[in-house]
Amino acid sequence: MVRTIFLITAIAAFSFINAQKTTFKCKEVYDAVKLIDEEKYDEAIVILKECEIKDPEDYTYPYEIALAYIKKTDYKNAILLLEKIKGYSNINDYYYALLGNAYDLSGNPEQAIKSYDEGLKKFPASGRLYLEKGVVLESQGKIKAAVETYEKGIRAEPMYPSNYYRISQLYLNSKDILYGLMYGEIFLNLERTTSRSKEMSKLLYNSYKSAVKFTNQDTTIDLCQAVLIIEKNSKPGNLPFCIVFSRHFAVATAGEKEINLETLSSIRKRLLKEYFNNNYSPSNVLLSYHKTMENNDLFNAYNHYIFQMGDQEAFNKWQTNNKPEYDKFINWYTEEANLLKINKSKLYLSDQIK
Repeated sequence: MVRTIFLITAIAAFSFINAQKTTFKCKEVYDAVKLIDEEKYDEAIVILKECEIKDPEDYTYPYEIALAYIKKTDYKNAILLLEKIKGYSNINDYYYALLGNAYDLSGNPEQAIKSYDEGLKKFPASGRLYLEKGVVLESQGKIKAAVETYEKGIRAEPMYPSNYYRISQLYLNSKDILYGLMYGEIFLNLERTTSRSKEMSKLLYNSYKSAVKFTNQDTTIDLCQAVLIIEKNSKPGNLPFCIVFSRHFAVATAGEKEINLETLSSIRKRLLKEYFNNNYSPSNVLLSYHKTMENNDLFNAYNHYIFQMGDQEAFNKWQTNNKPEYDKFINWYTEEANLLKINKSKLYLSDQIK
């Protein structure tokens, strides 16, 4: 079940205490959180209930109690407690995310979605709530609705990485993997050096390899499916991104015989040059980031870095033989000013053709 897997990997992020820098009147709350991390839920609940008595106006304590209930699979008591504190003035999107999760895990996905939607009315910029709603829709097999929900989450909170992560996986398992490649690479730039980023690095590399087939006669590129209707007086710049990218990618593979770290970097460098030589509009936030790196002679190192988990042996060899180039890239890439910045006026959303 999608929700169960997602819970195991991400439920720790729901600790409201770990996500804020508030000074609590009840200092023992930190001991309780530590006990929850150690899976000593009942001991934690006792401490948190004492904190409630000391500081009855802060919803954090009952929230953490509900989190402990969920971790011990006592969803009924978690729901009862969360519904009881709904009227607290300082609740945030974490509250509605946890309430929805409790309903979903208890076998009531429809009520879970209602909880997320209720939260989105109060917190419309919450990428987390769109994420949780999308996960439930996935578990119901409503993939199209899940994709639309994740994209709404990206639009609402462009720098929140998890919506990119989830939607990328869906597209990479479809016939339109180009969108998955784009969303997945954006995710890698927003969430670096985690277990999820390592997984995504390998997944993207393997997806490129599977999308490009070389034979003695020709090369087949299968990045997306599209039906193109050309209207009168249409301009090349109006072509869907899927068509534009695939065309330039195909041309960029000329002379190559396989996809590996070296050839993939070369292909992407050639594609980037052609894309910007044609001045396509609107601009693409990820490709614009690529161009900035290319202008600074960093794009080759970036390509090796971003796909390194696909072929770790080849990456390690390249890194050893190109240490100055790699160090230059890392110094630039880790500077705050050079991080990928995405906002509501500058983001990437797929342009699927219906």
